[in-house]
Amino acid sequence: MAQAFTLTRRGYVAELEKPEARLLRGLFRDVITLLQGRADDVAPQHDDAGDTDRSVDTDPFWDLVDGLSLAESDAGRAAPSDAALARLLPAAHTDEAEAAQHRVLAEDAVIRAKTEDAQRALAALQSTTVTLDEDQAVHFSRALNDVRLVLAARLGVDDPQSAAQVHAVDDWRMATDPESTMALLYNFTTWFLETLTSQMLLGLPEDGRDETVGSEAADDGGDEDA
Repeated sequence: MAQAFTLTRRGYVAELEKPEARLLRGLFRDVITLLQGRADDVAPQHDDAGDTDRSVDTDPFWDLVDGLSLAESDAGRAAPSDAALARLLPAAHTDEAEAAQHRVLAEDAVIRAKTEDAQRALAALQSTTVTLDEDQAVHFSRALNDVRLVLAARLGVDDPQSAAQVHAVDDWRMATDPESTMALLYNFTTWFLETLTSQMLLGLPEDGRDETVGSEAADDGGDEDA
């Protein structure tokens, strides 16, 4: 059975059973696959014959405009049709046209950031003992939340009633079909995320003092292996 995150001198530490770690790795990979699929779907089609050779061009301007399509900028970018992707990449505006234009400008960066979060979280799950420094904890918490968003979309959690139905599935013996299994995974990732964020709040410095997690200044209230 998983043990909650606790703040120690080594950082934020949690213990997982092997099946739990394997499930989390699979969920992070699923998020990466979703995001990469979206990136591929919206990637502009380049005309290789017309491309300018920039192999030796180090002007940062090219990094800024790389991947932008004038045609897409005119029309905007449609929202994802997949409900899970729509949760991961929500509209920034209520106006459909403005939201489509905003996606052209910002969505690729959001995809890259969320993909990095999931990759960093995946790298932290190399064993059943999860140890995170402050930076890793930020990436891990965001990646866990993205997993929750995907599971919530798949389960149709969009109001208090549907949320209550999912939260009622709280025993692995109730995992008799894909939906109940997803509900248990949703509840598990929610709990795991809450244990991490609550400990991250404890790790915030007081009175301007530097108490970086993972340093000797961090106080775990006990010995190093607690």
